[in-house]
Amino acid sequence: MNTTPVHQAPHTDRTDPGPSTTPREFHLPELPRLLPVAYHPHAARIEILSNGWVRERLGACFADENRLLRFLRQRNGLYGALVAPAAEFDRARAIADFYQYVTVIDTLTGDRTALGASQHGARRVFTEIMAGFGPGPDTAGRTPFATAATDLWRRISRGLSPAQQERLRGSLLAFLRGCATEVPYLHEGRVPDLDTYMTVRTDSFGCAFLILLTEYAMAVDTGDCAEALKEAHRHAMRQLILVNDLISWRKEHALRDTMNAVRVLCDHRRLPLQEAVDRLCGMVGHHERAYVAARDAVLAGPLGDRADVRAYLSGLDHLIGGSQEFEYLTPRYFGDGYVWDGATSGWLSLTAPVTRFRDVPHHPEST
Repeated sequence: MNTTPVHQAPHTDRTDPGPSTTPREFHLPELPRLLPVAYHPHAARIEILSNGWVRERLGACFADENRLLRFLRQRNGLYGALVAPAAEFDRARAIADFYQYVTVIDTLTGDRTALGASQHGARRVFTEIMAGFGPGPDTAGRTPFATAATDLWRRISRGLSPAQQERLRGSLLAFLRGCATEVPYLHEGRVPDLDTYMTVRTDSFGCAFLILLTEYAMAVDTGDCAEALKEAHRHAMRQLILVNDLISWRKEHALRDTMNAVRVLCDHRRLPLQEAVDRLCGMVGHHERAYVAARDAVLAGPLGDRADVRAYLSGLDHLIGGSQEFEYLTPRYFGDGYVWDGATSGWLSLTAPVTRFRDVPHHPEST
């Protein structure tokens, strides 16, 4: 993706509120779904076990039982079963728990009463997490974040090469760095330009561990192919980020979160909401098609003869397709109590406590 800012002014952050009239809903068009979607054969069991892991390991990180239950109702434990449908059971479970872990961190970093209270406090916790995520002394008596990190490291690292272990640690560090960088934007209401946004979001979205855990899911190490896979990775990660920004916009609008490409286009290009959404949908289509072309070019070349590369690219296909499937089905983005009916486009309310895709606007006068 070309991350040149969409405006021609120097790189600046905006703090003004943007257009004075905010629509009460928007229309999400049908997005391309060129990639396969599959559920792990043991998806239900993996989700249940992963929810138990969150309660046992991370329950104390939530302010109260109701907030923990709200998180568990988001079905985040199903994400791993969607993005790693071909993984061996124990690997699929570890992947599900890892993604639950980073989603807890993302949730609490966006909460001004939790990790999002201050950048300093967040960085202190993140330092402790990194101390637990790797070979080292026992973490007994330390925070739940640290002990959960140690448990994940123990389970995942034994299935990785030494080089992959270093990449895994580096990927979590990049994610935490991105999360900490977002905290001042949350507090100050600043909206970054697109170039800055994509740089920070590449870290805070976890792009590096998405790649590494796809290798882990397929039990391969394609680190030596990084340069050859660079173009496929670039388009894959842009597609993942932008699809998430579109589908999560309702939640992030309610939280006044400025780290979203919809908000970036509305503020820096002064686009109406629907025009910003439509433009991002076009970008999603571009990156998805470009990923397929880049993937096919790799498969048609010398690397296409390698079984590990073919397996990895199949895993990457399922990462992209499975992520999008999850984002349609999770109440995280549509409200506590939402149940997916299979719809993937339509009008979404920005004000209803729980919304769904509608064929016609709920508030026609506001569109």
